Amino acid sequence: MRPRHIASGAFSFPEPAMRLVVTEADTVRSQFEAACRRLGDGEARRVFSMALNMEGRKALTAHRRALVKQSSIPRSDVHAAVRFTQATRSSLETRTTGSGRHLPLSRFGAKQFSYGVRAKLWGKAQMYPSAFVVRRYGNNVYKRTSAKRLPIEQLWGPAIPVEMLRDDAFEAWAAQSPKIAQEAQLLFALMLSGVAIGRQGTP
Repeated sequence: MRPRHIASGAFSFPEPAMRLVVTEADTVRSQFEAACRRLGDGEARRVFSMALNMEGRKALTAHRRALVKQSSIPRSDVHAAVRFTQATRSSLETRTTGSGRHLPLSRFGAKQFSYGVRAKLWGKAQMYPSAFVVRRYGNNVYKRTSAKRLPIEQLWGPAIPVEMLRDDAFEAWAAQSPKIAQEAQLLFALMLSGVAIGRQGTP
């Protein structure tokens, strides 16, 4: 069942676990072809895989940091769910992969007050009038669906795969592309000048 967004900013039903994969390869294609003509296919692939991995890891760090700030998702959850797959000479692409469901409000410091519940999501305190914390169910947050005592439904916060494609988090990842091209150009120039390049891309 898909989540129903409610005015307070939470979700009333979780989606099944989601998985997002973002890749980077095509932006350096023309440079790679030029390098093949000058260095040979094997060395060109080594240069570009190093450039992809160096800038890809930097983008991963920036992406994770932006996710935490943007969504208020705990750093430990972001680091566990967002993974990096490095480029190889054969693949010449990096992958930043995020997976997971919408997170329960208990992960966002939900606290009970007389009016309902307060939790910090998307960088600021969110109010959930008439909601309540149920300690026996992991301090998760619920609200009644009608004036009757039952049934109740659980409220949910953001999901990492959704947040990865939004606002500052996505911009942090997208900023990777021009930096890959710049790093590849630097390594390419160093190799043509006779400088030996190590496995980590350093002379």
